[in-house]
Amino acid sequence: MKLAVEPLSDADAINGILQHETIAPKLRHDGREPGYIDHPAASYYGAYIDNRLVGVFLAIRFSKWEVQVHVGLLPEAIRYGRSLADLFLAQVFVGQEVQRATGYVLSTLPTAANFCRKLGFEHEGTRRQACRVNGALVDIHILGLTRENWQLRAESH
Repeated sequence: MKLAVEPLSDADAINGILQHETIAPKLRHDGREPGYIDHPAASYYGAYIDNRLVGVFLAIRFSKWEVQVHVGLLPEAIRYGRSLADLFLAQVFVGQEVQRATGYVLSTLPTAANFCRKLGFEHEGTRRQACRVNGALVDIHILGLTRENWQLRAESH
C-alpha cells in the first residue's frame, strides 16, 4: 500500500472530495457549501492511496509563520488518516518558515478534535457561539501545533 500527499490544483477533483456525501455535511456551516477556495493563500494537497485520490488537505497561509489547516478524507482513507496527515504536516513544516499550524474545529465534530490531538495539536481555546451549524450556534475549538512539537513527535515515530 502506497500512501502519498502531493500538491493538488484541480478544482474539480478537490470539489469531488469536499462535496462527497460523507464529507460535505461535516464541513457545511454558516450557510455555505464546502468547496474549492481560489485564493493565493490557499494551498491544496491531495491524499492518495495507491495513486487514488482519497482526501484533501488545505493549508491557508495566515502569516509568514502560521498556516490554518483543514482536512477531508473519504471513509476508506480514515484508517490511514494519521499517516496521511503526517505526510501533509511534513509538507507544511519542512523547507518553510512556518512555525505553527492551527486547526479550527467545530464543537459538533469531536472526532475531528480527537484526530488533531493524536497528531500532537493542543487545545488552545474556544471561540464560543462563533458559527452556525443547521441553524444552531456552536463553538469553535482552536487547536495548535508548533514546529517544535511537530519535530519532537516526528522524531519519536
